[in-house]
Amino acid sequence: MNETSGGGTAFGISIGLAFVGGYADASSYLLARTFTGHLTGNCVLAAVSAASTDWYLTLDRLLAVIVFLAGILVSLILNRFVAVRLRQYSLAIAMFIEVLLIVSASLFLINRANAELFIVCMCLALGIQNGALDKTNGISVHSTYMTGMVTTLMQKSFRHLSSKRSPKEDSSRDSVRLTIQVLAPMWISFIFGALAGAVIVSSFHSVGLLGIVLSLVLLICAEMKTQLSV
Repeated sequence: MNETSGGGTAFGISIGLAFVGGYADASSYLLARTFTGHLTGNCVLAAVSAASTDWYLTLDRLLAVIVFLAGILVSLILNRFVAVRLRQYSLAIAMFIEVLLIVSASLFLINRANAELFIVCMCLALGIQNGALDKTNGISVHSTYMTGMVTTLMQKSFRHLSSKRSPKEDSSRDSVRLTIQVLAPMWISFIFGALAGAVIVSSFHSVGLLGIVLSLVLLICAEMKTQLSV
């Protein structure tokens, strides 16, 4: 798995991936009535579909859960077995694979293929993204769903605002402040991504997925530039 350092281009990549996560999740729900970036929503939706005896949709949502987990496993395997000389580029490689999968997902819908192929490509892409980046500046992050990060953000913010300042607590307060500085922008970026995905896909249907591709291409270029300058 990969970690970006704080500040500059590297931190911007984390913000960009959060935008991609929100965009992809909103888009997938509009196009296939299934989330592709996290497990909780699909587990709940699968239960609702099963209760409504909509078995076809239930299976689609369970498929999304399985493939998302498979995507995380793929990212772990990629990072573990990629050649040592290429390991610093593993995040860029993961994003490139994600681009190929999302382009494939868009083409499947354009060519009126069944929804399962779209779900497999999108969930695999988002699973790979989620596993490819797990820390930013030492802070644990997720770029495809926000529940855990927002909970941490609220806890840290409350502690930061309610604790009394003392010399002994300065280092702890700095850690809390850093966590807020990392998680808050990612949360905001995710929300903007979801809004952008919903608006664009509502207007342009599957072609709107190319907005994710453009974002990822820019992030790949930024990541490669960062690594080559190290």
